[in-house]
Amino acid sequence: MSEPRSHFVFGTIAPFSHVPPVIEVSLALLTHTPDLCISVILHVNNLENSQSLIETQGVAEHVKSRIKLIPVGEKRAWNDLTGSYIDVIYKGGEGYEGVLLDSAPWPHPSTFIYDGAGFFWISVKSKVEENFPQLRPPKLVAYGPLPIGEMLYLAGSEQNGSTRFINNALEAYPEVQNAPQSKLLQGDLDVENSDFGAQAAHLLKQADAYKACLFESKTILKIPGYTPFYSFERWGSDMDWSSVAEMSWVQLLSGWQECTTAPEAWITCFPASVLEPETLEAFRKDEYFTARGKKEVIELGWSERRPKIDLGQGVREFLDKQRDKSVIYISFGTLVDAGPTLPALFDLLKEINTPYIYACGRQKHSLPQYIKDTLASSEKEGICIAPDWLDQVGVLSHKAVSCFVSHCGANSYVEAIEAGVPIIAWGKRGDQVTLASRVHSSGLGIELLQHRTGFSIGKEVAHRKGVIIKGTPEALKEEVRAALDTINGPEGEEMRKRARKLSEEMSEKRRGEWVENIKKFGLYGRE
Repeated sequence: MSEPRSHFVFGTIAPFSHVPPVIEVSLALLTHTPDLCISVILHVNNLENSQSLIETQGVAEHVKSRIKLIPVGEKRAWNDLTGSYIDVIYKGGEGYEGVLLDSAPWPHPSTFIYDGAGFFWISVKSKVEENFPQLRPPKLVAYGPLPIGEMLYLAGSEQNGSTRFINNALEAYPEVQNAPQSKLLQGDLDVENSDFGAQAAHLLKQADAYKACLFESKTILKIPGYTPFYSFERWGSDMDWSSVAEMSWVQLLSGWQECTTAPEAWITCFPASVLEPETLEAFRKDEYFTARGKKEVIELGWSERRPKIDLGQGVREFLDKQRDKSVIYISFGTLVDAGPTLPALFDLLKEINTPYIYACGRQKHSLPQYIKDTLASSEKEGICIAPDWLDQVGVLSHKAVSCFVSHCGANSYVEAIEAGVPIIAWGKRGDQVTLASRVHSSGLGIELLQHRTGFSIGKEVAHRKGVIIKGTPEALKEEVRAALDTINGPEGEEMRKRARKLSEEMSEKRRGEWVENIKKFGLYGRE
């Protein structure tokens, strides 16, 4: 092993889907840059999974010896993402300070890479470095954890489909626009102001203003490479804008937009050049992210994810008993939020006697009683299995799987494409909605719309003229039935071919362009 000459620090955030790509890209960088070492600051909830990932990636011991995990925060309920996020904001500085104090025999960090959704790392980094005036501050690089389309939506230029249009709309709300900003998610809550009630009242007014600008506007947004959508379409469920979660989203959006211009360069692991090439091209020229092309954007690629031997309790046995392309795999991600029309899906599958796997995400105990009863009945009949945990990559790669009913999170979206499995897209909010529309427009599956509730009811969808959201169980069952008929027919085979072609493109880039980019970035920040 070479003597370490360069040291990268990654600052992550708590959501489970954000951390594994950082670990994967760290191991790739260490494999191809033998004199590099990496410290990863993460929430303690992510520690065990990250350690397991390091051990199971098949990398050499000298690679594993050059990655150090720095846990911060307190152990929390696995689904307490808000609490974990706040932990990293207020404890991340201690982690970074520890890296600077205890880096020997490794060199002092040359580059600090932060998760773009954790924009608070910019101020945390600078505050910690004030205590080390003798050290040269590491270069600041942002890691794009999301599809490029989502990043443009949050903080790009208006011509690239950004929510920055809201800034003009808020002029109708001067009491919000002119009020002192409470930046809780950036670690800047005014703790010297004891009137926390006044701060909370301001947040409520701010959330109400955003709600009006987003839901009552007829603005159509167009992200390059994506179908157009009304701003209200990004929320496919009932919203409580007085909740901490929704007020936090307002703060998150403000933080993204304020901090977009700070990093010297951007890296991304989402395979945008394959799955959203027009979007990546727009990002490279965006006014805010790259100063119209003056800042570098390096795509490090999507790491190959192989099936595990253990697919989950009873999962392989269940799949091995089924016919090829006969099983429907269903997952709504780590935090299940499928909405009130979910029972209609299971009713339909029981009605048509179709075998399925439902990944409960450790939330089986909290499902509505009706769904629990339906699952129990179907399991007894042998047409379903509903484990708390399973290996999604392994399930998708099994020949018995016909399609994937998915919330269309970024990881699930790519994993389905790599496995060549058509997607029935159930996107509820955020980038799930835009990725679901891309599934439909790219011929990779079918986008469901009738699961939407809340403000969407009675509204037309911008990219599918004539489709009105009813949001009823009956409308959803009809839509799912039609989707299954399509996927089980000739068009389903065409979907599989398109997905396999994209998967082959990713494999080719993994052997060529992405490896070269990893080698290049491994030398970043050196004098």
